[in-house]
Amino acid sequence: MNKIISTFISVATIFVCASTNYANDVDSPSTEKNEIQIQEEERKRAREEEDKKIIGYAEAIKSNPDNVDAHYNLGIIYDKRGRFNDAIIEYKKTISLKPEFIDARFKLALIFAEENLYDESIHELEKITKIDPQNANAYKYIGLAYYKQGLLEKAVEEIKKALEIDPDNAEIHYTIENVYHSMGLFDDAISELKKAIELYPEYEEAYNNLGFIYYEQGKYEDAIEKFETAIDINPKSAEAYSNIGLIYCEKGMFDEAVSVLKKAIEIDPTLPDAHNNLGYAYWNKGIKEKAMREMTIYKQLIGKY
Repeated sequence: MNKIISTFISVATIFVCASTNYANDVDSPSTEKNEIQIQEEERKRAREEEDKKIIGYAEAIKSNPDNVDAHYNLGIIYDKRGRFNDAIIEYKKTISLKPEFIDARFKLALIFAEENLYDESIHELEKITKIDPQNANAYKYIGLAYYKQGLLEKAVEEIKKALEIDPDNAEIHYTIENVYHSMGLFDDAISELKKAIELYPEYEEAYNNLGFIYYEQGKYEDAIEKFETAIDINPKSAEAYSNIGLIYCEKGMFDEAVSVLKKAIEIDPTLPDAHNNLGYAYWNKGIKEKAMREMTIYKQLIGKY
């Protein structure tokens, strides 16, 4: 739930343009091609291995329809490939054969959540809490399911149960922060983020979210400091660079904004808000053509073109 700051350019006409270069300092085309080829070959080999495993698990199930491990492992592969209906069938079969199989219930619950079937997800997670009342992750994910449905009070109630079981879990503190933020409880959100960082000093996302709240409060220097810390932890944090760039825009530091936003796009050319923010910076510098180009890319990335 990494938060990204964005602004929008209000203009009368948007021009559709051709593709643009995303960064100045890039590897040579031949180097990029070789890297892409290597990645494609690795993916091909991995898929071929998975295909063999699918055949093997299918044969094992044919030989013994009650083979729990085969059903479960087949579900994992289907899950990984996005074949969620097939994965659901295999996980359900696993659970029918071994009802106390918590990992299978977790994976089934997460698929349901991914498919926005939150009631079904909660149902499976509650079964886990019956099997293991001290399972903090189950309560955390129940809270997340309520959060996704906008049931914020229920979300807080469930995530607090997770914290009672595992108070030193940085991820749970980070999770409840998102709910508090949505409720407008900024002091509570800040407190949870600070606790998450105390428990896990390298928590990039927590620093980014803390910077986001400071930005919302108009504490720009504090926000930049947190975004810069996120970058120190992860120099490839395109979101943090984009957020800093937007703050520079709001401070009227458009040259600095352009430089930082180009860096964000160099890291992640598909980050919509970085293009949007760069367009805003160009527009305010009077470079309208480049502004329109970035806005066009932004609209393409969010599916408006």
